[in-house]
Amino acid sequence: MALVPLGTELPLPWLFLDTTLELDLTARVYLGFTSVVWLAAGLYAAFGDRGGPAGAPLARAGRFDALFLIAMAGNFWLIVGQDIFSFYAGFAMMGIASYGLVVHDGSTAALRAGKVYLVMALLGEVTLFAGLVLLASEAGTTQPTPADLTGLSSATIVLLLLGLGVKAGMVPLHLWLPLAHPAAPVPASAVLSATMIKVALLGWIRFLPVGELALPGFGHWLTLMGLATMTLALPVGLVQRDAKVILAYSSIAKMGFLMLILGLALVQPALAPVAVAGIVLYAAQHGLAKGGLFLGVGLRKHAGAAGTVAQALILGVLVFLALALAGAPLTSGAAAKYALKPVLDGAEWTWIGAAVAVTTVGTTLLMARFVWVAAGLRGHAEPGWLWPLTAWGVLAALVVLFPFAFGKPAGWLSNAGPVGIGVGIAGAIALLAAQRPRLMAPLVGLVPPGDLLALLMPFLTAVRQVGVEFLDELARARAWLDGLAHRVFDRIFGSPGGDVEHGLRRWPVAGALWVSIGAMLLAALFAGREIGTPSTAAEAPTPVRAETLPEHAAAPAPEVAPAPEPAPVAVQRPVPEAEAAPEPEPVLEPEPVTEPAPAPAPEPAAEPVPVPETEPVPEPVPEPEPEPEPALPEPEPEPEPETEAAPSPAPPTVATPEAAAVHGPCDPPRPYPFSTGGSTLEMTRCAPDGEPLAAPVLSRELVRAVQQALADAGHNPGPIDGLMGPATRGAIAGFREARGLPAGTAIDFALLDALKDTSAPD
Repeated sequence: MALVPLGTELPLPWLFLDTTLELDLTARVYLGFTSVVWLAAGLYAAFGDRGGPAGAPLARAGRFDALFLIAMAGNFWLIVGQDIFSFYAGFAMMGIASYGLVVHDGSTAALRAGKVYLVMALLGEVTLFAGLVLLASEAGTTQPTPADLTGLSSATIVLLLLGLGVKAGMVPLHLWLPLAHPAAPVPASAVLSATMIKVALLGWIRFLPVGELALPGFGHWLTLMGLATMTLALPVGLVQRDAKVILAYSSIAKMGFLMLILGLALVQPALAPVAVAGIVLYAAQHGLAKGGLFLGVGLRKHAGAAGTVAQALILGVLVFLALALAGAPLTSGAAAKYALKPVLDGAEWTWIGAAVAVTTVGTTLLMARFVWVAAGLRGHAEPGWLWPLTAWGVLAALVVLFPFAFGKPAGWLSNAGPVGIGVGIAGAIALLAAQRPRLMAPLVGLVPPGDLLALLMPFLTAVRQVGVEFLDELARARAWLDGLAHRVFDRIFGSPGGDVEHGLRRWPVAGALWVSIGAMLLAALFAGREIGTPSTAAEAPTPVRAETLPEHAAAPAPEVAPAPEPAPVAVQRPVPEAEAAPEPEPVLEPEPVTEPAPAPAPEPAAEPVPVPETEPVPEPVPEPEPEPEPALPEPEPEPEPETEAAPSPAPPTVATPEAAAVHGPCDPPRPYPFSTGGSTLEMTRCAPDGEPLAAPVLSRELVRAVQQALADAGHNPGPIDGLMGPATRGAIAGFREARGLPAGTAIDFALLDALKDTSAPD
């Protein structure tokens, strides 16, 4: 890890949607202290106690080891993963596997703590998942840069704050933390408190526009929530009697302090660079110190008999780690808090510095309470603790060297005033407790672990009781309705009835049935007559037309034969002549059908002079169209070719020109190639029905090809990842404006043609 250059990337395009692993400066610091804590806790778990009863079977230890490694893999993955999917996948792996670590003991307290942890963890993961999905949709990429996060909506920011706030122990979402940490085995408690809760800060730094955009509303809210978290955790932790519970509340208080710093950075983006660097450094210091404190509690119980030199040495190291966590001078805590001093001094709320100083006094008192409880632990010597002691010693040595390696000399002696006040108050309380132990005894255990959850238990119990009573009443009501339904059914169908046929034969019943059936028949009869009358009226004119036509056609029988030929051509098609059945008989003679083909137009031109030939023509015509027939006799030879020529061009204008204009480009359909970067995509410009398309079907390959072509043309489309982000839309709009295309950000064939012209060789 230390030998890998900064900025080294490992692309994994086959994983999720193009996963990328990268080691930037923040990831390097996080991965450094996280791996050290996991290594020390792993050695403790491998050679020491796993939290199970004496003589636990190997299967129990194997289950713990598997869950421990899965949680570690998820923690490492979300640190080096730079995309949204990697962060969430690692977060989920770590969170779900930790449930198995919490309930590993199998005791009643562990199962209760596991239930609370699982509910809160799933609630946080679902909320975080919704926020990350919205973030990807709004940023347009799964690997957002700080500039891509400036357009996030308020809903997305709220979901990210709440989803990660559960893991960070934000009040009132901290209920799981003081229950899960003491219930889990010592190595699991160490990694839960030292490394896992820190990933919330990493997620906020990566997925919130820290330093890019001022968010005073969210910044003030996060600042106040951090202050409330510290204010609640410190006094509640002081009255606890379990050393691991005290350390859990200490972790909640420290996470509240870092939330406060991050909130100030959201309010004033100018403070963001110093705030982010200070948060990462403080998280590393707290992770090393808190991991050493949790492992030291286990060693205090198992690594040596009471009163031995080993126990005294372990207690001395615990005192040093507690002072480092409180921020005493010449410790890592003082150096880490000094790095955040510019953020506190530059805050618009001038009272923030005083509030933090008061919390430093509270943290000192809390660490004094931890040392008091740890000193009262009675250990017993067990074999096989050499390697856990060695790993713990290396961890404590790193805490000793931390201020000299990463701190500034000006910060070595800082924070002396608040810590000194806290030590003085703690000494006075210790003397008072030694002189009058009964005076302080009522305060111990005053607030049980889980504080707010314990206060809410009476209310939750009352709600459960009301729900149980409501369900009981609902069950009784259902039973009453079922009984009523059974009684009604038995009343109607249960007892046998009398002679039903005899009842139907009675005069009132039979008469009513007869009247009803007769009324229905009469109604059907009248309805049928009403339906039939319009049909007879419609059929009446057709025989009249059929009779009038043969009367006129009977006198000039030989000469009318050529005359009806133009009549069916001009009249029968628009007029529903198919209803007149008698007309086809005089028309279907073979002679008139064959005569118009050889006879052009001049031979019958002399025959239309007699009146009887032209008079019968207008008589059948006025019914469909009266206008064209009287116009025929005035221009004797000329109007006939005009009327014949008028319908002849009509068919081609209906069929061919429009079809050719619409379906020509797609007949036959040809593939549309689009080449860029040495690869060619083939698309179609025709819909399945033959209609041309204005735009192709979007795909990730097409978007990536367009992004590459835009980059070749000198327009910056952002990351070439196949996603339509804001940068890609801006590049399309700029290219269309430069090429004189209609304004817009869509990918259509006009844009592809222009890009092909741009990429074509000169």
